[in-house]
Amino acid sequence: MSKDKEIIKRAVKRHDIDSSIFQGRYVNYKQGKYTDEFIYGRYQMFEEIDSILSNLTKGSKVLDLGCGTGHFSTYINALGYNVTGLDPSTKMLDYARQNFPEITFVEGYSNDLPFENDTFDLIISIEVLRYLDTKIVIESYKDIYRTLKPGGKMFITHVNTLATEGYYIFYHLKKLIHTIKGTEYHSAYFTSASKEKRTLNHIGFINISCIGRMFATVRTAYKFGKTIGKTYAKFLEKINSNQRFEKSKFKNFTGHLIVIAEK
Repeated sequence: MSKDKEIIKRAVKRHDIDSSIFQGRYVNYKQGKYTDEFIYGRYQMFEEIDSILSNLTKGSKVLDLGCGTGHFSTYINALGYNVTGLDPSTKMLDYARQNFPEITFVEGYSNDLPFENDTFDLIISIEVLRYLDTKIVIESYKDIYRTLKPGGKMFITHVNTLATEGYYIFYHLKKLIHTIKGTEYHSAYFTSASKEKRTLNHIGFINISCIGRMFATVRTAYKFGKTIGKTYAKFLEKINSNQRFEKSKFKNFTGHLIVIAEK
């Protein structure tokens, strides 16, 4: 099996394992943004997504790339957009189809999208490319570019290399342990705003913007329990209520790096 296929296989395996976890987390979404660090981050990302959707004509075609359990796809659908969900994990898709049978869900990969050229007005991918390597991420960007209509946009989230909760260090330590044990561990793509802008410019994207959301240390606080996590999150909101950074270089230290670009 080729290296690329091995990386994709491990990413799919990771998504299969996470499928029931994601199902439960999205079911708990209505409990409020302080439910846990996952939901807290999703609330902030959805603020950005709401902003980009508000400028999109109703009925526009949207691809939820890496749709998982389908909860975000139905959110887009309810707002009046023609949404298609895509995921490589059959277990994720099983949940999605059971949850929302009225929506079309397709099995596929980010670097080999099963759609015609110039199909979508918007492609959204939340926490998907993070499980791939640089080569496959670039291939995915190229296929996203191909399937976007002229003037269409993509909305992608990434993991900052310098995120202050130290996930970069944690990941590589864990990968080292797996290597010593001789077991497989999924790939991870770490990046920065400047790196993504250079890559996307080279592919041909225009109007590229990078936004950092959420103080990454919120994740650390929630490891000590919901009460501590919630208290710490509210404390940080007094320092910066939105925890949003677009012009400041601090965006490279946040928990979520959001990249928006136009074809």
